[in-house]
Amino acid sequence: MEEVCLGPGESHRDHVQYDPSEEYQTITISEEHLCGLQEDPCAQDSLFFGEGPSPVFCNGLLFSLAMSSKRKRKGHSSSEERSKKHRKAISLNLKMKIIKAYDAGKKVNIIAQEEGLAHSTISTILKNKERIREAMKGSPGTKAIITRQRKGLIHETEKLLMLWIEDQIQKRIPISLPLIQAKARSIFATLKERAGEECTETFTASRGWFMRFQRRFNYHTAHPPGEATDADKIAAQRFLDDLDDLVTGGNYLPEQIFNVDKTRLFWKKMPERTYLHQEAQAMPGYKAFKDRITLLLGGNVAGFKLKPFLIHKSEDPLVCQNICQETLPVYYQSDQKAWMTQVFFEDWFVNCFIPQVQEYCFQNRIPFRILLLLSNTPGYPLHLDNVHPDVKVVYLPKNTSPFLQPMDQGAVSTFKACYLRATLAMAVAATEDSGVILREFWKAYDISHCIENIATAWKDVSLKCMQGIWERCLKRFALLVHNFEGFDPNEDLEEISHNILMLTQALSLEADAEDVKKWIAYPEGELSNEELIELKEELEAQGLAEEEEEIKF
Repeated sequence: MEEVCLGPGESHRDHVQYDPSEEYQTITISEEHLCGLQEDPCAQDSLFFGEGPSPVFCNGLLFSLAMSSKRKRKGHSSSEERSKKHRKAISLNLKMKIIKAYDAGKKVNIIAQEEGLAHSTISTILKNKERIREAMKGSPGTKAIITRQRKGLIHETEKLLMLWIEDQIQKRIPISLPLIQAKARSIFATLKERAGEECTETFTASRGWFMRFQRRFNYHTAHPPGEATDADKIAAQRFLDDLDDLVTGGNYLPEQIFNVDKTRLFWKKMPERTYLHQEAQAMPGYKAFKDRITLLLGGNVAGFKLKPFLIHKSEDPLVCQNICQETLPVYYQSDQKAWMTQVFFEDWFVNCFIPQVQEYCFQNRIPFRILLLLSNTPGYPLHLDNVHPDVKVVYLPKNTSPFLQPMDQGAVSTFKACYLRATLAMAVAATEDSGVILREFWKAYDISHCIENIATAWKDVSLKCMQGIWERCLKRFALLVHNFEGFDPNEDLEEISHNILMLTQALSLEADAEDVKKWIAYPEGELSNEELIELKEELEAQGLAEEEEEIKF
């Protein structure tokens, strides 16, 4: 959706049918009037700031006009008119009021009731609060808003492309203009193929299109992964200040502050130069070498580690046969794509996270009052702050996870290195003790062995690591973590990499230090077009469900 504000002196009042009984209206006019407006330089300039009360728009474009409450006639609307659902224009002032109320500790559902807005609307405003604050600085107090309703495959392509970009940034995968253009064309081709032969739309993903795409989605030029733009730095600093106020005002203990992060693991991946990898490419079961799982890992400032949450494509893996789920070292869930959905995340939050931290607080004799930090990604629901009164959920600003999210500061990379070390150590033990050759061991290596090595690797991630990852995020880190000696993730990785190299030599694998480095840092992979479509559908379904729930309430 695009929003454009009308300026003073608007000269197209004749085309607007104004109903003084309505505080907010949707108005449609002919396309020729829009063309005349677009060709008029003065009119074009007036499309941005001002308080002109009489806009013009065309077929397919919806216009929402915010009129003063003084001009609204009481008792004029019929019962039929009152039953109609209008799109309500929300001013910047109201959005800031909502943000301030939330920052002061008020719950989302309470704010929604007070302002007469849907729960999902409040959540969307809070999700974009940094942008709203920036817009507020330069806002001239506009009242008239044009909402352009864009349709077609190109619009759908752009929405999917934005999900892809956010995912790439989250995974620290480099992106550039040519890559974005190529992905956009690929997504469009997939959508066009789905639409069938009757679809005649064309799309080239030109540079001009990209500039318009940037404006529509407020997307800044791509930058190297892990590096922050000026806007990201401003948002990050403001978040750090707000988080510090929250931690101080709430008197949160190190044991009460948590963070979790999702990551994908190619659990049977071998270095490309090894004979095992080369042989596997010609084998019918090569897909197993590319098989991946999704893990949710996390812990608190005190260094406590949560039980991992694992998503695998198999609904009934060998490990679960005759084994009680409660005895597994992970929470296990199945999904055909093995990826994190909002449904899975909320299930983990309610049935895994809350019970585990309740038990943890009870055992440590501290109040059950939790602060959970989450990255701002599509896979995480935005209403979690209202699920439990003693669990506050705070979301990082967009594009700041690579340099702010604690688990991204060394815990996940250290875990993956430890997993590789544990897997190779298991292979060495099998070849030495049982006399099996490595090829046979690797062929028999299944998800049950994977889970065993996940437990070993997660245990091997040190207390110093789990505490040190919070240093960037918490301004009062030194006060929360006493006698901390410092943590350098590169030092830990260097030691683990050396162990891995020794194990590869014991297994006669053709791998050097550079191979090991690439092995550890193997990228998680980008979302396919089909996965993006499924993710978008899930997000839309989730939003619809929240709105329906709000209506019932």
